[in-house]
Amino acid sequence: MAVSPPDFAQILAPGSVHPLFEDGSTLRVRELPGVPLSLPSGRLIAMEPFGAGMGDAEELAFTDTVEPGTYPVVLSLVDVHEPDGSFSGDTRVAAARVVVSEEPVVSWELALSSGQELSDLADDEFYGYPVDGGTGSFMDVRTFDSIGDQDFGNRVLSAKFPGAMEEQGAEPPEPAEDPVTLSVGEDEHAVVAFSTGWGDGAYATWTGRAADGSLACFLTDFSTMDEDDEDDEDEAEHRDDEYHDGEREDDRVVAETAQRHATA
Repeated sequence: MAVSPPDFAQILAPGSVHPLFEDGSTLRVRELPGVPLSLPSGRLIAMEPFGAGMGDAEELAFTDTVEPGTYPVVLSLVDVHEPDGSFSGDTRVAAARVVVSEEPVVSWELALSSGQELSDLADDEFYGYPVDGGTGSFMDVRTFDSIGDQDFGNRVLSAKFPGAMEEQGAEPPEPAEDPVTLSVGEDEHAVVAFSTGWGDGAYATWTGRAADGSLACFLTDFSTMDEDDEDDEDEAEHRDDEYHDGEREDDRVVAETAQRHATA
């Protein structure tokens, strides 16, 4: 009944080091300070932002809700280090988290949208959102509806790659540092967008719960690492497409993930 959650406390602990390739390359985890996200209705959507405003927000929103307000979005990054310990210059977003409370998380569950049931999933499946532009985001239902038919995709592109719309050089534009915040109307903290791990795929969002059962956070995992990667260099080299194979079913995404995905 759905894939088991990774041990986020272990794999995303700031300062932790994880093997990448058999040559001794490693991933080193660090955490960025939170940036504010407005949730005026308390109903969260996680999605690739290029499609924001298109479709039915009610179908995309998670069934778990929070009190309307502003919440920090915290990114966990992994820096790729060479076998000699030097930084390669490559940094990836491993996870994005909406912090609802500072209570420690003691359990994780898949975040569900309307019509989604855990009982419909096989042991190697999860619900997630598809990404084919290397970008994820968080936003409120009201924000999604407010975007309407404006060309929000170009705004996201301009924010992620400043100057990309004007410059047509041979070299690709330098991306902005993650995360980027976009305004919608008068709301300056309407959308928080970020890169998605090794690139495209389908990515699950999890709800973290405190000991009293209250919602402590939403976390989207971009599958940059697994606890058992030491023994398989080939899979590590193809992380961007090896672990996920997403397909649409009734406007939902059911993604299959490898059984060797880290479990709590």
